[in-house]
Amino acid sequence: MAGGRADHLVAGDAVQTQKGGIGKWVYVGWIALVAWLMAAPAVARTLVERVDLPLSSGRVISAEIRRPADAPPVLPAVLLFGGFRGAATVLDAVPAGLSLVSASFDYPFDPPRRFEFPQSLAHLPALDRGIDQTIEGIGHLVAHLRARQDIDAQRLTIVGASLGAPFATIAAAELELPGLVIVHGFGDVRRVIAQQFIRKLAPRYGDWTRWPAWGLANALTWGFDLPAPEDYAARLRATQRVLMIVAQDDELIPQPATEALWQALQRSQAQLERLDEAGAHLQGSRDPRIGGLVETALTWMGRVGLR
Repeated sequence: MAGGRADHLVAGDAVQTQKGGIGKWVYVGWIALVAWLMAAPAVARTLVERVDLPLSSGRVISAEIRRPADAPPVLPAVLLFGGFRGAATVLDAVPAGLSLVSASFDYPFDPPRRFEFPQSLAHLPALDRGIDQTIEGIGHLVAHLRARQDIDAQRLTIVGASLGAPFATIAAAELELPGLVIVHGFGDVRRVIAQQFIRKLAPRYGDWTRWPAWGLANALTWGFDLPAPEDYAARLRATQRVLMIVAQDDELIPQPATEALWQALQRSQAQLERLDEAGAHLQGSRDPRIGGLVETALTWMGRVGLR
């Protein structure tokens, strides 16, 4: 009996010791997990707001405004506009957690996915209306941002890339925005339009199409009274800062059109910087270079006191 009891006690002690060991390691594991969670960087939360911008035509543009949830009460702001398709998607290129408000909207015009001559010319009246509505919409968005208590109106920057560049240039001049970033922008709209016709027609029908291409470009520029970005660029003031980023191998924007805009900027009183980078023109909202270009713009904004 005694031996059996002694054996039982020994076995029980062994079981208790084993359970104690397991409990100890579970406890240590929980401590390690809590410590890891406390040390891990917090995921930045972003507040997304939709703002309706009524236009004089009766149309309403819906703008998207993003703000970091955990940030100082007053922040600088940047407006971003890309090419015609998915203009507001460029907001996704702004890193989450930056102490910065970002805003944009999609253009009130949806162009045909493929240019077909002459069928695509039927879209031109809608494009003309879309240009006016975009300029008006940017004005309303800027007014909204300036009226907000959480935005520093002295640190407002507009970034325009590709077809968004003329809108950004016009808005910066008309609304006296402190910062302007032009990515693959242009002046001499007539020449740029002619270049697009030539790229489509010449490979198929021959070089003789250059002449009708220029004729069409003249008719469109004058017939629709398209705004000239270089006229607005030349009006920028001494209090405004400008960064112009140029694609050295741009196949869509002829070099004379690029230089027309740059020369107009040089005639202005604005404080200028120019950055020439190797590569072709941006290829839509999914171009992998967009993130790097936005980072370049944000870095420049920080360096000149706009962020």
